[in-house]
Amino acid sequence: MTRFLTLLLSLIAPVAFATPLAMPSREAPARGPALQAFRAPALPSAVEVALPAYVEKVGKAASPNGPLRVAAERVLPKAASLGQWSRVPGGYALHLTASSTGAQGLRARLDVGAMPGPFEVRVQGTDGRIETMAFDPVTGPHAWTPWTEGATQLIEVFSTWLPPAGALQLGSLLHFTDSPLTKAAGTCTLSTMCAATDPNLSPAQNDAIAEAKKSVMRIQFVEGGSGFVCTATLVNTEKYPAPYILTANHCIGDAQSAASITSWWFYEAADCGASASGHVQVSGGMQLVFSNYNVDETLLRLNTPPPDGAVYAGWDATRLTRGSPIVSISHPAGDNVRYALGSTVTDYRILGRPQDMYGVHFSEGIIQGGSSGSALFALSSSGSLALRGVLTGTTVNQPGGMSCTDLNEDALYSRLEIFYPEIQPYVGLAGKAADDAPNRVQDFASIPLDLNGADKPLDTVNGTVAIDNRKIDYAGDVDIYRFTLSSPSWVSAWTEGPGGGNIDTVGSLLDAQGVNIVANDDAGLATNNAGVTHQLDPGTYYFQVTHFDAAGTGSYDVRLRADHLDDNYTDLWWNPNEPGWGININHQDNTLFATVFTYDANGAPMWLVMSNGARLGAGSYQGTLYRMTGPAFNAVPFAGATPSPVGTLRVDFTDHSHGTLSYAVNGTQVTKAITRQVFSSAPTCTWSAFDRGFSDNVQDLWWNPAEPGWGVNLTQQGSTLFATLFTFDANGQGLWLVMSGGTPAGTSGYSGPLYQTTGPAFNATPWTAATPHQVGTMTLSFTDGNDGTLQYTYNGVSVSKPITRQVFGVLKTDCGPQDP
Repeated sequence: MTRFLTLLLSLIAPVAFATPLAMPSREAPARGPALQAFRAPALPSAVEVALPAYVEKVGKAASPNGPLRVAAERVLPKAASLGQWSRVPGGYALHLTASSTGAQGLRARLDVGAMPGPFEVRVQGTDGRIETMAFDPVTGPHAWTPWTEGATQLIEVFSTWLPPAGALQLGSLLHFTDSPLTKAAGTCTLSTMCAATDPNLSPAQNDAIAEAKKSVMRIQFVEGGSGFVCTATLVNTEKYPAPYILTANHCIGDAQSAASITSWWFYEAADCGASASGHVQVSGGMQLVFSNYNVDETLLRLNTPPPDGAVYAGWDATRLTRGSPIVSISHPAGDNVRYALGSTVTDYRILGRPQDMYGVHFSEGIIQGGSSGSALFALSSSGSLALRGVLTGTTVNQPGGMSCTDLNEDALYSRLEIFYPEIQPYVGLAGKAADDAPNRVQDFASIPLDLNGADKPLDTVNGTVAIDNRKIDYAGDVDIYRFTLSSPSWVSAWTEGPGGGNIDTVGSLLDAQGVNIVANDDAGLATNNAGVTHQLDPGTYYFQVTHFDAAGTGSYDVRLRADHLDDNYTDLWWNPNEPGWGININHQDNTLFATVFTYDANGAPMWLVMSNGARLGAGSYQGTLYRMTGPAFNAVPFAGATPSPVGTLRVDFTDHSHGTLSYAVNGTQVTKAITRQVFSSAPTCTWSAFDRGFSDNVQDLWWNPAEPGWGVNLTQQGSTLFATLFTFDANGQGLWLVMSGGTPAGTSGYSGPLYQTTGPAFNATPWTAATPHQVGTMTLSFTDGNDGTLQYTYNGVSVSKPITRQVFGVLKTDCGPQDP
């Protein structure tokens, strides 16, 4: 289940494909005799690698809505040689013993060098059971041994040909902190051995579950230094008996994780009341065929045939309607196989995942961590089962997701009708359709680096690459564009319709391995074009484009740009030792807009503005400082504000949160240390090339473009809004007012008391206390992340004005999501 599931919204009723797609289930052919006993049982273990007791370190966090973490990778300080090969009947073999004190089980990573060809591996743990696998070096540089019970694993490697010295080394041990043999699933989960007695299932439906469970496997894999457990399903395709596997992208999203998989098949209780389980382990890894973060699905292919008795699950790539009966078959908490019954209830959109997902409410049984990637089977009254998606996770109505004590959750499943057209070129017999761009990262192996300009290094400030006249050529077409960075940059990638028009696309930035970094459906309010802005280090990356509609096609243009920027300094800054004055900084591109709110020589409110501070170097900005005069705050029409230069202002930031402010007013110089003012839970402000209409944080400089000369700076932290209004009094002199503690009002607004403050002159030393006086109230309401209404009263005079974000750069402030 996904690691960061935040429920965002539910969407419109589903629409079915016009042409149904379906594939029945079928059994796997016999695979022949399996490897069994050690080839050379008398061969001594020439190498022993023993690691001391494992001390748990902070690593990849386990999540109730994610893959189940069960192990930690212990990388050897130096890869261990496996010793000398001994001549045995039919070839050459060696034995080694690896141990990790306190482990509940072990797997070993064998680093493959110049092995002369495929080789066999046999392992034995403390329970005496022998597990075997065959490994072909062409499938990858690492051979992960099968799982064995206990803290010690005896490993035998056999090769038909004599490998050169150093061709195999022991690189790490996977130390299992949890045993898969421990029964950990919730008491409300339902063993598949109990389906026959379930009164809610007909005999035909029970028979269908009994068949479908033979397609389900528990997969254990290594990712990011930890071992995890998910569920996966063997599926039937036109290329039967090719063993294609479906699971979730959030379980397996890259080739390295896929190559580490070992799978347990038929992991089931002995009978309805039993806890004892049997299983068949198939090791040797899997190949990553296709993976898509946006629909949270991954297609894999076993490197070896599935075990005898396995079933290739049938599927149906049409849209499920609401209220459809469903069956889940999975390994909750990594335990033996369980089923759950329910029905589809609605569609959901999850924050960070651009495609809608099925919502399922269970009436019997549940899913848990370890169920991730398991199949959603539609259950017909006749008893047929068809795979329709895979498990993403649960909503988070309550902390921790779904459990036997919290059933007020819906499970979220991806939709096969979106994913199937994307994988059809790989599982279908028909040749690939004409396409103007590669579909996968691995397809770039033979593509020239200058593919339509997409591989130009993005290493110049404001450099933009334009790739025009691209097309989603067929339903399910995925287009990938590779680019390189030669220096750290904020990269913006987006689509446009031909000639700047509109096409409903989904865009994703991928890393060099094709793993999703960030994804987006609609970048702004005006169009359905996709767009992302993200900070990237030097290296190779990809921009992936798909159509939002599973059956959609159409033309589009691609745009890529890179910008070299400092941290974003947009915030309210002050000196804690001198309360009563401050500076609002708004940062776009390499320009600072700074508004100082302080006091004149008479202690009256005075504001000064640097509207175009230029970057001098890393963290340093300087520009002309102005004092403004203009029409009264309530003037209608509002026109005629006049800037008068009074000096210069410079800000030098020493780090993300500290700096020095220096400015001069008519020859009087002031220098002060400043820091960000934190009064609640502060957001992180970064950059966006887009309109931010969907942003839930309004921290920025806002104005009314029809009334230049006044504005309001908003600082949003947690549920508190700090607003600084800079305008003019009845005499046309600068006036600033502050709402320092705006609280939520209505569904999309903030309100609070409005104050006018008097204090010491801007250059006073020492600084003495400023005095606030309430002069009215202020309310801000927002129709979206771009537009709102400002209403306030000042000494009995009411003012209401529409406001919008003030834009003065291509890369704008984007604050949020808010830190919890």
